[in-house]
Amino acid sequence: MNTEISKEDSDYMYNLVQRIVDEVGPRMPCSPQEAEGANIIKDELEKSCDEVFLEPFECHPKAFLGWIKMIVIMVPISMILHLLMQFASEMIWLIIFTAISFVLVLLSLLIMWEEFFNYKEFIDIIFRKKSSQNVVGKFKSKGEVKKIIIFSSHIDSALQFNLLKVLKWGFIPLAFGAIIILLIWLVLSAISLTFMVIGFIELKAIFFSTVIWLLIVGSPCFLGLFFFVPLGEKGNVVPGSVDNLSSCSVIVGLGRYLKSHRDIIPENTEIRLISFGSEESGLRGSYRYVAAHLEELKKFDAMVFNMDGLETPDKFLVIEYEPTTRTKHSEEVVQKILKAAKMNDIKAKKFGAGKLEKTVGKLSGGSDAAAFSKSNVKAAFLNSADWKTRSSYYHQSTDTPDKIRKGTLENALRICITFILNEKNK
Repeated sequence: MNTEISKEDSDYMYNLVQRIVDEVGPRMPCSPQEAEGANIIKDELEKSCDEVFLEPFECHPKAFLGWIKMIVIMVPISMILHLLMQFASEMIWLIIFTAISFVLVLLSLLIMWEEFFNYKEFIDIIFRKKSSQNVVGKFKSKGEVKKIIIFSSHIDSALQFNLLKVLKWGFIPLAFGAIIILLIWLVLSAISLTFMVIGFIELKAIFFSTVIWLLIVGSPCFLGLFFFVPLGEKGNVVPGSVDNLSSCSVIVGLGRYLKSHRDIIPENTEIRLISFGSEESGLRGSYRYVAAHLEELKKFDAMVFNMDGLETPDKFLVIEYEPTTRTKHSEEVVQKILKAAKMNDIKAKKFGAGKLEKTVGKLSGGSDAAAFSKSNVKAAFLNSADWKTRSSYYHQSTDTPDKIRKGTLENALRICITFILNEKNK
């Protein structure tokens, strides 16, 4: 089987990517440009879907990466307070200095853990609230709805990652280094506080030289991460063609295909085509969508086929596990995507659960599929990456339409169409 994609549909998808880049440009979360891009997707879906609408929501977009600047300030201050403690002689001041030092490093760890490794809105409230939106298109069921299949992407683009632009994948050791230093200092500061509380005042200088070395070794890590992303609008320079207009174009392309091939839609099944907002600020759009629709998603046994970062036609990855958030995706959905790819002779493999993938992938971030899987809604996501070239454009101003190689969008669309056909024929 090899699903035929017409030249018209093929050209349409690539042209849609180019159009949004030309007419809208970079679309950081909650920006006017993100809303403008969402409206273009909405207008295009209205040409094919039975129903299309925007679901507005609010979030705190600067919090998701803003925490980095906070902790790379808090951790060095914690260390400096410990050094200043050496000049205090009264027990009460020794305990106060040591306690504040420990609290700062402990709070830094909690912020990082909750905001990045759990994608929770732990400190979001201290950042400004803004508006975003999800775009939802529906092909209504023939007969009573018993099943929902969602194909999803995200319309926003990332803030530019300065370290990735300068160091390429070399930024990963720098980031891991900062985390290791934080963990070492957390343990040492806890020991130091324990000594002070139980009255071992003579041990107040026990970690003095160690702290000096941690500050020296950690300075490049802390300084680099402080400038990880630019402040304000300066970071809104990423066109986001691969990440993630590529997937948005496939979503709209699928709508065009289904309009003229409605017979492939299984009976009693509603197809939803969704472009989420604010994915780059911690999956806020998909989390809002799941929270608003969880009851019906579970009632109608929803399946979610998420797509993100489609670059190359012959290196498709079906992500079964996301190391950052420790999210295991549905094996059922993973296998169905793999089967659809195989039926079209498209190279695809499972990715994410290997030991190396889990280790290196700790800093890779999450996908919108995670918002569903964490709520026990069946989901998986499709990626197509050439890691040898991705560092040259990922989350940078060079993520332009030419980075999407010819054949990529067509193959992704073939997989989506066959996925639906297999549901009809099972």
